[in-house]
Amino acid sequence: MGRDKKNKTSKHIKCDVQFDDNPQGVFRAGDTVSGTVEIQLDKPKKFRGIALRINGFAATYWNARHTGTDAKNTKNNKKTHFNGREDYFGSITYFVGSDVGNPLEVLAGTYRYPFACEIPPNAPSSKEGKYGHIRYVVKLSLERPWKFDHVFQMPFIVKSHADLNLAPERMLKPARAELVQSFYFGLTDPLIVTAGTPRTGYAPGEVIEVSIHVNNQSNVDVRSITVKFQRVDTFLSQIPIVKQYFEHTVMEERTIGRVAGRNDAVFEENILIGSTVPTDDERCKIIMTRYEVEVMVRPIRSRKKLFLTLPIVVGTVGLPKTLYPMEMLSKERAALGMGSPEPGTHSSIPVPPESPPPYPHDEQPSTSRAFSADSLTDGPTAPSSDDVKEHEFEKGSEPYTPRDFDENE
Repeated sequence: MGRDKKNKTSKHIKCDVQFDDNPQGVFRAGDTVSGTVEIQLDKPKKFRGIALRINGFAATYWNARHTGTDAKNTKNNKKTHFNGREDYFGSITYFVGSDVGNPLEVLAGTYRYPFACEIPPNAPSSKEGKYGHIRYVVKLSLERPWKFDHVFQMPFIVKSHADLNLAPERMLKPARAELVQSFYFGLTDPLIVTAGTPRTGYAPGEVIEVSIHVNNQSNVDVRSITVKFQRVDTFLSQIPIVKQYFEHTVMEERTIGRVAGRNDAVFEENILIGSTVPTDDERCKIIMTRYEVEVMVRPIRSRKKLFLTLPIVVGTVGLPKTLYPMEMLSKERAALGMGSPEPGTHSSIPVPPESPPPYPHDEQPSTSRAFSADSLTDGPTAPSSDDVKEHEFEKGSEPYTPRDFDENE
């Protein structure tokens, strides 16, 4: 079971959380999280209370230099910690004692306590980023008077629901972008690049069909064209002021060949969408997720990099297969390494299983590429653990002080 590094541990206490019929701890928004807490004591212990807290929250945090004025109206540029927080639900249950009252002696032995908590239907999906996260945690606190508490935590995963069929007209609308560029101070004929996709909405297991038309009327060769499918997470701070920071995670990247001057070329790339969180800019107000296909054109003899962006919406429930032409199904099967479907047969496209995001005790190197907001004088950096002010649900063990739990805190 996961433990916070700051918590006080004991070799005489073992704790475990088992979810009912869900060993992986993966739930959908609107489900009920239920299970059993097991506590093993090797010898008698005194506790003021044994409490179980279940909550879901979003948090953002980074350090950056911020220009402002002090009380004397003097401008300064100092390192500032930006952070934000949003809570979605919270429950607390005391199995033994309470947060006030006299200590109780609990004899050695094994104790099992059932628990249940409903996840709100509009809860956002679990997410992990370098500058913020959305987490859902079961936390067991064995509270001791005048000593550090014993605290044990177990995270679980929540997946939100996003049905593309709720807005079919928008999801079926093609995405298109075009750029026109001349060189040598406008003395050359233009380079015209057009990119598009047949629709905007997709679900995991489906293929984005990206078409690129390069009409190079200039005498400047195009060195390369790079196509990226990427997730863009926007992190917002609330304290000390509202700022935003973007994190780009490249999910698929391909480079296609050059186009000589005075030439015309058409390219097509089929990008398979793997298991990922859905597009979301409503459920969470401080961490928002969107997707895009970015086409980067690099002309030779020029330092300019030309960009086209195609917005993509990723949902959990795709559009009806009856809307797909047979050639689209063939491309999806080809992207999956499968044979072409025979006429009259139905294609079943597997979706890669989703892996739980890493948590602090299971750190992994980040593969995302981050870009700072223009409003910050220096690029933000992830704060150290000492810089982050912890919420009650996350903080480590400390001498006991009576406290009340407020779901709206």
